[in-house]
Amino acid sequence: MTWDCVIVGAGPAGLSAAVYMGRFRRKVLLVDSGRGRWSYGQRNENYLGFPRGVSARRLHHLGVAQAERFGVELCADEVERVTHDGELYTLTVARGEPLRARTVIWAAGVRDLWPDFPGARRLVGKQLFWCIVCDGWRTLDRRVVLLGNDDHAAGTVLQFLTYTPHLTMVVDPDHDELSARALQKLRQDGVRLVRGRVRRAVVRENELREVLLADGERLEADLLFSLYGSRPNTAAIAELGVDLARNGHVRINEKNQTNLETFFAAGDVTNKHGHQVASAVHEGAQAAQAANHVLYPERQQLPALARDG
Repeated sequence: MTWDCVIVGAGPAGLSAAVYMGRFRRKVLLVDSGRGRWSYGQRNENYLGFPRGVSARRLHHLGVAQAERFGVELCADEVERVTHDGELYTLTVARGEPLRARTVIWAAGVRDLWPDFPGARRLVGKQLFWCIVCDGWRTLDRRVVLLGNDDHAAGTVLQFLTYTPHLTMVVDPDHDELSARALQKLRQDGVRLVRGRVRRAVVRENELREVLLADGERLEADLLFSLYGSRPNTAAIAELGVDLARNGHVRINEKNQTNLETFFAAGDVTNKHGHQVASAVHEGAQAAQAANHVLYPERQQLPALARDG
């Protein structure tokens, strides 16, 4: 089977694209590994239309049902390699047969870099967060421990002063890249700076109580933030020659089209990423509209009129 469009990634960007492509009556397959940010279980409180917030998993469930309503098929698998023969894309997946597609929308997201202490991943979305835009509001007047090793992380720590003065930044001494300027600024604005590695997070009655360091120091905390960043999921498209920005994200134009006419990208994997559900939904819609346009056969296109003279 040749699909009109294979969409990779079932986060907000991929699901948004799938809904649009399904409504365009295209033959669409949505492939998802099940390990995207939608799977963490955090609650989104800044997405319009949900005054009490909505969990990422619930939003995913609703999006899947909406896409299926318009005929989109779903496949639980991981895309390992994408190639192009000049006409069709071939997507090699981990468990199934290779997929063939006329267009691709790459919404594979990013891989977050989490702390490596035991049980860290189980805390994500509950006691451990990564995004100040999404979850800074949670920290109002609370004790927050933030993990980061460079000036970019330090800049984000300073932004948390909007919400609380009770900030402790933990820097791993083996990966310390803080500049003297950043150190001075943190101390000047009352941020406590600690060098060490997290050994364990103590949670009682579903609340974070303290963070234990490898040297035995105990840090009282109500919330924990990882500021280690993320890496875009682009390894599978390395052979395509898709243009990447300096930070490794897929470079797109205003229509979410890459340098390849029939290959599109949307969401956190793009160089215009905002790491917000609202941004991802918008990009997915843009990518789908552009992909649909290139799929029109000649009989559905009106040739441009030549200008006189």
